[in-house]
Amino acid sequence: MKKTMVLVACLSAGLIQSNTLFAHTQNSESSTVAIIESGKLMGSNHDGVTTFYDVPYAQNPFTADRRFQAPQAYETWSGVLDATQAGQPVPQPSRGKNTTLVGASGHLTLNIWTPTSAVATNSKASNEKLPVMVWIPGGAFIREDAAELAYDGTSFAQNDVIVVTINYRVGVDGFMHLEGAPDNRGILDQIMALEWVQHNIEYFGGDPSQVTVAGQSAGAESVAILLGTEKAEGLFQKAIMQSPPMAFLTQEEAQKITQSYTKKLNVPATVEGLSTVPFPELVKNVIDMGYTIQDRDKWEILSWGGTAFLPVVDGDIIVESPMKDLSKASPSIPVIVGSTDQESRLYLVPSGAVNNTTEETKSLLLSDLSLEGWPAGVYSTKDNGKSIGDTFADIQSDFTFRMPALHIAQQLTKNDNNVWHYNFSWMSPAFDGQLGAAHFVDVPFVFNTTDNEQAKTFVGSQPPVELINTMHNQWLTFIKTSKADWSPYNLSERPTMQFDVTSKQVNDPTSSVRKLWKGYEF
Repeated sequence: MKKTMVLVACLSAGLIQSNTLFAHTQNSESSTVAIIESGKLMGSNHDGVTTFYDVPYAQNPFTADRRFQAPQAYETWSGVLDATQAGQPVPQPSRGKNTTLVGASGHLTLNIWTPTSAVATNSKASNEKLPVMVWIPGGAFIREDAAELAYDGTSFAQNDVIVVTINYRVGVDGFMHLEGAPDNRGILDQIMALEWVQHNIEYFGGDPSQVTVAGQSAGAESVAILLGTEKAEGLFQKAIMQSPPMAFLTQEEAQKITQSYTKKLNVPATVEGLSTVPFPELVKNVIDMGYTIQDRDKWEILSWGGTAFLPVVDGDIIVESPMKDLSKASPSIPVIVGSTDQESRLYLVPSGAVNNTTEETKSLLLSDLSLEGWPAGVYSTKDNGKSIGDTFADIQSDFTFRMPALHIAQQLTKNDNNVWHYNFSWMSPAFDGQLGAAHFVDVPFVFNTTDNEQAKTFVGSQPPVELINTMHNQWLTFIKTSKADWSPYNLSERPTMQFDVTSKQVNDPTSSVRKLWKGYEF
């Protein structure tokens, strides 16, 4: 990376101290103006933190000439870019029963939270560079939003960790397999965002040699893919994966989905054909395709998943599978990886499906999984107070998130990475006490954002302060020191941090479940 001299100038007086000036700030009570190589941008100051929203890192990939292609780096803008307001995510389907278009086409952007003092004293930052966490949002590879309230990086920045959250293409534009277009375009976007961080984060007080890439759900699987591809080599030094699913498509499966999707729209399965489809119709059919693949006879194991748009084995970004490619991860990268205890309750409780699941459905899933040992006994309702729906949720949780996370810990431990494994066990009182330790519930605790309205839907109005402090501080410690405060994972004792009101280290929790999945290939 080219080193540049960073000087402080006073914009209001019109003084320029150096012709080689690449970055400086003007700090007022409510805003800070920074200059980077792309141009000037104004962020908002609050509580000792400056936030820069909607900063472009790649040119609009939804134009006719860039549609379905690899991202192209954003170059420069003129004037002062107003980065004080959150922008829109990429086009994607809304949540809820009636699918509408959310987001808009435009440049690919990212958001930054940094201590105001780190930007304002950037000329002294050569000896005081701050560690950085780059956060990849989740959303089943069909949704994402880097500006979600749960991802607010203020508390991290107040504790001297810079946070960058990134938007990337999802759904058809990000992950549909198309002839004449590179696969895994959403992953290519993430790589370009990490390259942007390497070239620019020093201007915000960050250390490009102390970058942690982190994410949850699809964002966590993205982190795993980045660990396993040489395309991202050198772009980060640490990794955090919260509830990584590790689902993927073979070329054959991807082609089958493309043909089915385009047939529904009556357009050719080509870049040109799909480019004619308006975004509202495009995203509506993303959801419809999710229902289509629920036909078990036609789609087999894919029918148990929730999305038809997944990373594709392309021989480039993904060579064998996201899990197998982890054998190529650099052993020098320390990792935190884990899951919540009841992941799938997020999908089964709000819809009421947890109360309507039949024994037949549960048995079909176990049959399709072909697990070792006696899965019917391990996932039994006998003498444990669980309903059929509860045990079905347990199986889905283990299949989709929990066992992939555990297998990642095992794979990377064999690879000589330092790995810290965790389970999130706190039972949320949301949805009349039924939500439990569901998917996403851990995220507001990590960010210390449990008091916003989005988070309250999942954690209630009085989440335990002890758990907030413990999780947030553990993530801070790891990002700053490359270590967590519990024992690294090993294949004999299998130490695992159990995050709850009182958090504690336990060895080999739910070993009976682990043994069922020992030979399962994710």
